[in-house]
Amino acid sequence: MSQLTINHVRIAGMSACVPATVEDNRTLPIYHDENDALKVIASTGIERHHKVEPGTTASDLSVKAVERLLADMGWNPEDVDCLAYVCTSRDYIAPQTACILQDRLHLRHDCCVFDLPFGCSGWVYGMSIVGSLMSHGTLKKAILIAAETNTQNRNPRDTAVRPLFGDAATATALEYDPERSHPMHFMYGVDGSGFDAVWAPYGGMRKPVTPEALEEKEVSPGVYRRGVDMIVNGMDVFGFAIKQPPRSLKELIATFNIDVETVDLLFLHQANKFIDEKIRKAIKIPPEKTPYCLEEYGNVTSASIPLTMVTRCQEKLSATGQRHCIACGFGVGLAWASMEFYAGDVKISDLVTY
Repeated sequence: MSQLTINHVRIAGMSACVPATVEDNRTLPIYHDENDALKVIASTGIERHHKVEPGTTASDLSVKAVERLLADMGWNPEDVDCLAYVCTSRDYIAPQTACILQDRLHLRHDCCVFDLPFGCSGWVYGMSIVGSLMSHGTLKKAILIAAETNTQNRNPRDTAVRPLFGDAATATALEYDPERSHPMHFMYGVDGSGFDAVWAPYGGMRKPVTPEALEEKEVSPGVYRRGVDMIVNGMDVFGFAIKQPPRSLKELIATFNIDVETVDLLFLHQANKFIDEKIRKAIKIPPEKTPYCLEEYGNVTSASIPLTMVTRCQEKLSATGQRHCIACGFGVGLAWASMEFYAGDVKISDLVTY
């Protein structure tokens, strides 16, 4: 059982940026009539999502989120010791997008930067990795970006994915605090045999892009894809999501002796309202302690948990005092990760649109 405890690191601030363009699932041209759209909304809880315009990347949204966060917190770019970029829709295969962001954000040349190409579990994994680096006390301030532009690699004529996924970027400011009394706790898991439950078959080194991979085909009625488009095998994901995330959270609770009654907030990857409600009920957390933002933003993969914190819990998390929180990210990989943390007195910026 993989577990980790991190001491002396706190969440100091958070921000998020979403594209200004909104797609409403009720009016998507992929449906024959509104009744088809309403069925999808009823089964997923997703009513709309934000979509980048052509030429805008996840790193563009990230720059806006980080700039707002630095300004609101009063941090100078040269104060940042570490920048981690959690994203699968990177600007290029090489170099790492974090290297490009170092320059765009005017961070120091001796700043520690790296990409973490995780999907839906990425924010939790990123918190543990960056937090581990900071816990030694030599890195004092860090920015964890979790971003994705899902609409760029999902086929717009794929009725299985277009209504579900949106674009967003988030920035979490972490700070070393030797007086911090509340540790962060983590549990991890992965089942790589299900790697093709959510994947893009072509575009990597295993299957490079070919002319055939760029041809759009109708793979089933109403579902069109190219070989380079992201595929989501719904039943495989559903079977995984209702089993592993609640098991992970139960292991977290048991391993670290968490009293569920004291938990103030449960943050789940915003995959699907039906799935998330099954997870919530499995660990007996009241609905009023489980915020959702998927109805407005859809599934934004690695950005979903911090986007929920920014858009739904700004007042609670910025207030004086500590809120006892648990979180679980799960999806692409198939990977999952759960964490326990306390958050309060967090500087949470107003949502940025771009």
